[in-house]
Amino acid sequence: MLKFILLLLLTTATLSAQGIQFFEGSWAEALEQAAAEDKLIFVDAYAEWCGPCKMMSARVFPDQEVGEYFNANFISVKYDMEKSESEEFRQWHSASAYPTLLFINAENEVVHRLIGARQTKQLLRDAASALARTEKDLDELRADYEADNTAETAYAYVRALLRAEEAHLRVANDYLRRPEVDFTAPATLRLLLLSATEADSRLFDLLLEHREAVAALEGGEAVDAQLQRAVRNTFDKGLEYRSEDLLATAVEKLALINREEAKRLESEGEFALALRGNDYKDFVKASKSYLKHGAAGDAGRLRGAFTEIKGSSFKEYKEATDLAAEALSAAAELSPEEGWRDYYQLARYLQERMRNEQALEAAERSLAGLTNGPANYRRAVQALVDELRAATK
Repeated sequence: MLKFILLLLLTTATLSAQGIQFFEGSWAEALEQAAAEDKLIFVDAYAEWCGPCKMMSARVFPDQEVGEYFNANFISVKYDMEKSESEEFRQWHSASAYPTLLFINAENEVVHRLIGARQTKQLLRDAASALARTEKDLDELRADYEADNTAETAYAYVRALLRAEEAHLRVANDYLRRPEVDFTAPATLRLLLLSATEADSRLFDLLLEHREAVAALEGGEAVDAQLQRAVRNTFDKGLEYRSEDLLATAVEKLALINREEAKRLESEGEFALALRGNDYKDFVKASKSYLKHGAAGDAGRLRGAFTEIKGSSFKEYKEATDLAAEALSAAAELSPEEGWRDYYQLARYLQERMRNEQALEAAERSLAGLTNGPANYRRAVQALVDELRAATK
């Protein structure tokens, strides 16, 4: 049972640092921002003592998928409903239980209210439901756009296409190619930020060209996040089609933003293609390069490399096991507080491959890292250490 609990912790621990970016202005400013961007406001109404509220703040709001969805579709704020920070908000809205999660329009009207904590997938479904209550259907939005041909109607239509996971590039490109388009207008800049979703596109180049103006309007973090998402989308497309040209484009475009990260991405691309190939020597070479250059110093990337290598078609080779172990050991060394988890997982991995002496060393390091850890975790790790000591006698 202890083994199961510990393995569950290892597989469910989140590594994502990207999440919801909460607006820090006043309630009046949040309403103004929502009106300017034609978005709903998401409100986390919480109390400091509330356990479920703390769970959402620690596990749900930092989730990358949640962050990407909410940052694109909502102005997000959070208020402690028992402190002065929420005084202005409480003039209009209340909460009878915590957390209360509200979706409010720019007219200060509640569109959707949720009581109680939500896990990641449930919160995403609830958010989509809130949007559906206010969104016109695609046919109406297309008719609006064709009738008015303004940046505002183009933005609304493109946003709806993206939410519906429909093709949006043609609409955005057609509008932004018009000679009369004003690239100083806020609606045009927001349309450009919204629609530049792939690095191998004219829209991406336009966003780079007008980067400062968009950043002044929407913030530098929002622009950088969209540019990086676009690069990743092109990179992932390149992997899907095994296209070296698309991968090279992704690297080249990222280099215009961050040269160091572009080098990492190039190494990641070589590693990913080698994983999908059949050449063992190429796999070893690319893996070594990625661990040295692409993933070095980044615990999340190193853990990802471990997972990829141990699940690859080369997993039964001795050198593949060495590379996987190297990756997870390096991740553990970079994580003083959580590295024991990596060492425990590494010990189990090595034990499965009958490398009991190496597994014992990893298990002992895991135990050493749990000096002040919970008793049940320590018992689980100690049991593994005892098992491996017996196996190595």
